[in-house]
Amino acid sequence: MKYQCESCDRLVKVETYVLEEHALAVACPACGAWTQAAPSLSKPASPRPAPTPAHDGVEDLAVAAPYAAPPPSPLARPSVTALRVVRPDAPAAAPLALDGDPFQAPPGHCPKCVAPMRDDAGACSACGLVYANFIPDEHQPSEALAQEWRELLETWHDWDAHDRLLSQVMMRGEMAMVGRLYRVRLARAPNDAQALRGRDEVVRRVTTTTQLISDGPSPALGLKMKTAVLSTVLVVSLVLLLVLFQMMRASF
Repeated sequence: MKYQCESCDRLVKVETYVLEEHALAVACPACGAWTQAAPSLSKPASPRPAPTPAHDGVEDLAVAAPYAAPPPSPLARPSVTALRVVRPDAPAAAPLALDGDPFQAPPGHCPKCVAPMRDDAGACSACGLVYANFIPDEHQPSEALAQEWRELLETWHDWDAHDRLLSQVMMRGEMAMVGRLYRVRLARAPNDAQALRGRDEVVRRVTTTTQLISDGPSPALGLKMKTAVLSTVLVVSLVLLLVLFQMMRASF
């Protein structure tokens, strides 16, 4: 049985759970967050309501009432929410519906940075591109990234697939291009949660990498490197002086 964790928004298996006084608490194996669900107890004498069936094999458990049983004492207090339980035989999510070229910005957006265009402007105010000079071939993803992006569109709602793609393109140095592809998707679907999360993750990873590079080595490491260089220079100088002394002695 699987459920959707409200903390990391992943579809995960139920591996660790505690049931105490009709309150179910499950731990997400991906992020470790606890989620609690319990039957609705709006009236003490009312019978327990049956789960409400939903589409595609998904069932919603009722949210716990304010006076529901407290969470298990040995664990941190989990949040109370409606678990989305997915049966193993539930059909997979449908592929993402596309409306246009996934690699090109839609009309009304800069073809380079995908920022909104002004009707009276001949150049983009965000990236400075002169629209008349735009060459589409210069802003196409590589063949590898294009194939990976098409495969990602087939499993768009699986965040693990996004994470794997981001790790691969980061090693190849294509973060700028994949960030543009996420912006293209957002230009076509502004409320796409996966596209928003992917764009923000690209910015976070690039910022973190840039910060690590700009910070450089630690002061202690820099001092050790300077000491090692000075020691090497001193040893080389002594050897050269010794060789020069031997040559002068032999000449006399």
